[in-house]
Amino acid sequence: METKQEEFSTKSQNFNINLQNLCYSVYETKGKEKCIKRILQDINGQFRSGHLTAILGPSGAGKSTLLNILSGLRKNTSGCISINGQERNVQEMKRISCYITQEFAMLPLLTTKETLMTAANLKLSENIGTWKKSTMVNEIIELLGLNKVTDTYVGKLSGGEKKRLSIGVELLTNPPFMFFDEPTSGLDSSSSYQVVTHLKSLAEAGRVIVCAIHQPSSRLFEMFDDVFILSEGNCFYRGPVNDMTTYFEEAGFVCPKYYNRADFAIEVVCGERGDNFGNLIDIDTERNYFQVADDATNNYENISEKTSMLSQIVGSSRTETTIQVMLDKTNSKERRFPVKLPTQFFILIKRCLLCTMRDLHMAQLRTIAHIVVGLLLGALYYGLGNEASKMSSNAACLFFFIMFLFFSNSMPTVHTFPVEASVFHREYLNNWYSLPAYYFSKIVAEIPLQILCPTLFLCIGYFLTCQPFEWSRFTQFWVLCVLVTILGQTMGLAIGAAFDAQLGIFLVPASSIPMILFSGFFLKIQDIPQYLHWLSYVSYFRYAFEGSMQCIYGYNRTDLECSIPYCYFKSPSKILEEFGMEESDYGMDVLGLAGWIVALQFALYAALKWRLKIS
Repeated sequence: METKQEEFSTKSQNFNINLQNLCYSVYETKGKEKCIKRILQDINGQFRSGHLTAILGPSGAGKSTLLNILSGLRKNTSGCISINGQERNVQEMKRISCYITQEFAMLPLLTTKETLMTAANLKLSENIGTWKKSTMVNEIIELLGLNKVTDTYVGKLSGGEKKRLSIGVELLTNPPFMFFDEPTSGLDSSSSYQVVTHLKSLAEAGRVIVCAIHQPSSRLFEMFDDVFILSEGNCFYRGPVNDMTTYFEEAGFVCPKYYNRADFAIEVVCGERGDNFGNLIDIDTERNYFQVADDATNNYENISEKTSMLSQIVGSSRTETTIQVMLDKTNSKERRFPVKLPTQFFILIKRCLLCTMRDLHMAQLRTIAHIVVGLLLGALYYGLGNEASKMSSNAACLFFFIMFLFFSNSMPTVHTFPVEASVFHREYLNNWYSLPAYYFSKIVAEIPLQILCPTLFLCIGYFLTCQPFEWSRFTQFWVLCVLVTILGQTMGLAIGAAFDAQLGIFLVPASSIPMILFSGFFLKIQDIPQYLHWLSYVSYFRYAFEGSMQCIYGYNRTDLECSIPYCYFKSPSKILEEFGMEESDYGMDVLGLAGWIVALQFALYAALKWRLKIS
């Protein structure tokens, strides 16, 4: 059965969002009781194409909540949201709209052009060629005035440039509905004016542009066409900006001459100029600007020549990507993402590898640290690997190998991944790609470093400490080191995905200390109290340490050298007996580490899915 669709271009047809008795409530706990708190109460009105609309109000008025509802991020509302009289489909609304939050997360190690090209590859159809996408990106860079920072890393852009880039990222698909949460927050007056000027131009090209804005200057406020004034979830005014002061005068609130009208409106709804709010709501209901069809307001005959050029750049220049709006309840899963899963995977892998190579903390310093610590370890334990009288020191050396590889790969990851997780969260909710595509690209992109770092570390430390020069033993020990590295990094990713960096930095060592206690290094496994003995079987440090001891001292190794008259541990078998590892199996130790890695991979996937679910 075919799905009914309505196709449109932002230049030729008007799309208005209508709100009817929109309400939104949440449960909050007061003492031992749960009560309902109304966030929005009976909001009515219309957001019109071709108009730049401001949602104005004090903190806690419900501005961001209203934007979340309009963009489809908040559900469980009552009332009706319709597009040109037909009830909105939430999934399709997400697909054809964009919501730019106050903190718009972007990867800091990509350049401006790379950020836009990646977005173009993920958001636009695969049928559009690379040359066409590059042309569109260049046009958007020109449109938003980002020419001078094309090759600048996002992390080094100014606040205003980042805001404009965030607009450009979403402008690629020519969305008819664009929502902004405080787009001028944190910007100086000049940058704020540039951003709002660009938003005004986009609105004039035929889009519905809605901004939640906090205390705009008079200069900025004059650029808006319509305004919604909210306070404590109620709408006190909805209509043209130019009619606002007249409306307040009818209710008994007179704005002083040369006074910022936006400040005056906020002062009124906050009760600083009287508390006669009843008149405001009554008059707003009577006038009801947005309930009357006003074709004259929405026609485009008076659009300036500049606006027509903007419309051509971001509209008609890509007829291949004409947006289709689904106004009914059905939705095809195949159309959720613009590109197929394999293409998503390869685009994301390329991006991950590029960021990893440029990351001083995660790649360069991490690699250097493995080399430096390998040299230090080799100098400290130099020549002890074949000395029977130094057996306990060499066992400590092997245990340090494991400890360093685990913590040097888990701690940096848990610190840096939450930033990337925020980018993933935004992009996924905007239907750029699927969770499996991101998950597998992240896992595969980490493999080069997971192999390179332990290999460099082991090649230096293993031979400087004079561990047995046998290829089979070295290979087995190398496998253990790579597995420990992967395990540590996966744990860092899982905890970083589930928690913030501050809590994650505490949880990694806190969860690892019990594993270290039951590793068999500080206390033989046989000496652990029976009621705690089961904990040794869940200790990944036990499997790593047992496996390393088997690699070095197992498999009928010949007697060690002895530099003193008598060495009790000259026979490697006695060393294994001393640690209670004579019956241990290298293969089982490898399986134990692999089992932990698989469990943590599932935990990582579940953490990413949970983060999306609670958003």
